[in-house]
Amino acid sequence: MTESDWVVGDRDRLTFDAFCDTHGKAWIGFARARLRDDDAAHTVVELAKVRVWGEWARILREKIPPFHAWAILKEEIGASLAGMMMNGEPLPTQASAPGWVYAVRSAAERAQHLMETSGSNEQLYAALGRLSERRHDVIVLRYLLDLPDEQIADYLGTTEANVRSTASQALDRLAASLGGRRGAGR
Repeated sequence: MTESDWVVGDRDRLTFDAFCDTHGKAWIGFARARLRDDDAAHTVVELAKVRVWGEWARILREKIPPFHAWAILKEEIGASLAGMMMNGEPLPTQASAPGWVYAVRSAAERAQHLMETSGSNEQLYAALGRLSERRHDVIVLRYLLDLPDEQIADYLGTTEANVRSTASQALDRLAASLGGRRGAGR
């Protein structure tokens, strides 16, 4: 390895580390919301980082690098859930998510989409589980992790307007699932 090879490799590593520092909180938060276990979330994120590093040169050439890293994270979360199923381990349940459900309920109520609903946390959790993957991701990223629409758009490979529209649709579906009405102050 020549000195110039080392410098390029070192610069790539610094860029990768900065990228991971920028997105790591969202990755951990999302993995924790899906897996309901800190250790499992950290393991999944570390596995995703190894894969992202292995594809780093290609990811940097992509138009939206966070989108490609996000896809890898989601694959690792899916693999973790599949592994749990194959090993006969229980999958995350409603009982293990009260803080997460509370955060989503609070955000939805602030958005006046779940006004006058009588749904319990378990019913809200079940309603969240019935959302499409895209809507579920937007709810978690926007209301649980409090990420800005611009960052969510990068992760999902879409526009900020689409993120806002998807969030509104998801909240409407949650309200409908829980037998509530949309609030007047939409």
